[in-house]
Amino acid sequence: MEGIVCCFPPPPLHELDSGSQPIALSLGVSSYAPWDLEMADRGYKVLEFDGSIATSPYPNHPNIQFSKLFVGVSDSKHTIALSRVLAESSLDPSAHNILQCDIENAEWEILDTMCIDDLTPFSQLIFEFHGCDPDDEQGSAIRLRVLQKLREYFTPIHTHYNNIAGSTLGVIDDLAYPFCPSLEISYLRNDLVPDDARLVYGLASLEIDSPCSANKPDIPVIFPPLSH
Repeated sequence: MEGIVCCFPPPPLHELDSGSQPIALSLGVSSYAPWDLEMADRGYKVLEFDGSIATSPYPNHPNIQFSKLFVGVSDSKHTIALSRVLAESSLDPSAHNILQCDIENAEWEILDTMCIDDLTPFSQLIFEFHGCDPDDEQGSAIRLRVLQKLREYFTPIHTHYNNIAGSTLGVIDDLAYPFCPSLEISYLRNDLVPDDARLVYGLASLEIDSPCSANKPDIPVIFPPLSH
């Protein structure tokens, strides 16, 4: 099942300065992709990439184009490099383009090896980050490096745990906080962040959040004070 996709409300197409059709790039689709359908219905051109399914779940939608390919660092028989996808997508930086990425742990290598400023034609990024095991020191170093690179151009605006991956407790200054190795994080490009935006401490879950698996309770997102 697709994780919860949350993003900043995109402007109506008639309010965009660009005359180009905005693009929603969806990497990792599955047989159920309601966000893709909603963006296509909004008038976005939705480019779907997934090598694990035969076709788009919405094959007849005029705004959806499906490619049966995985996305990776380089081209191979069943994989297309993200750099090639970006180059061939004709992204207009003045359009409110959005990237959705749920590619089962392949995201870290791609983001670690690319220039993050290549993503600035996107107004928003929506990632499901996998394999976030804090006991994996080598992997954690890569993940922290990637997150720092992203933060240079984008601000995280929403975090949600994927309860399918299970949960554990992390201890910070003798206080236990729930944690999950799969995190859904939405980003807004820094220049689009509202002036009155503020950091959130404590419980950060929203009313719109719902568990990815209805058979398990949702995992609350709790941020410790910045001094921690």
